[in-house]
Amino acid sequence: MPIYRFKHEGNVYYMVQASFKDYYKLYGLPLIYYYKRPVEEDVDDDKAKYVLVKTDISGEIVEIAPHAKTGFVVIPIINLEEKPPHLPDDL
Repeated sequence: MPIYRFKHEGNVYYMVQASFKDYYKLYGLPLIYYYKRPVEEDVDDDKAKYVLVKTDISGEIVEIAPHAKTGFVVIPIINLEEKPPHLPDDL
């Protein structure tokens, strides 16, 4: 499942949409998880193409990187031109 990235009102949002089976008995109910940070703290959009996740005995490692790395779960980032219209403006 990809991670979507978009800018809105001075912040950068990283968003994942998931659907859970049998969540309150509403099959396919979409849930949206997002992480927000100020634009000035974001990495260069042209270089950051993946979120890399690795879990081992020492803990979890999460990186934003321009390429895949061996031993990491690689999640692609899809850049959106604007905030999706179905999301509220006051995120």
